[in-house]
Amino acid sequence: MERKLRERIAPRNPTETVITCRPFDSNGAIYASDGVMRNFSRRGSYIETSHRYKSGTILIVRTLRYPPMPSSMSDEELPRSICLAEVKWQEEMADDNAIRFGMGLKYID
Repeated sequence: MERKLRERIAPRNPTETVITCRPFDSNGAIYASDGVMRNFSRRGSYIETSHRYKSGTILIVRTLRYPPMPSSMSDEELPRSICLAEVKWQEEMADDNAIRFGMGLKYID
């Protein structure tokens, strides 16, 4: 999927945060997926999971494990520990061992 590069409103912070996510809905079907958050900002994040979620899906994203972080970082500089976010775009990422999906998320405040 091609995306137009545009100037970012908020700078991205790289990370390797282990996450789990699932749709925020009431239909009873739960498609939870573990993954990794690769970068984040105050407005959203980029994650990679083994499950594809459609654009427009609202996800509950929960942090399972942070990588080592400098103790001088403030709470605002860390990824959110739990949040609601909308999938804005997704792309398939095939490698030799597995199929993964990269997704851009926008936080819902």
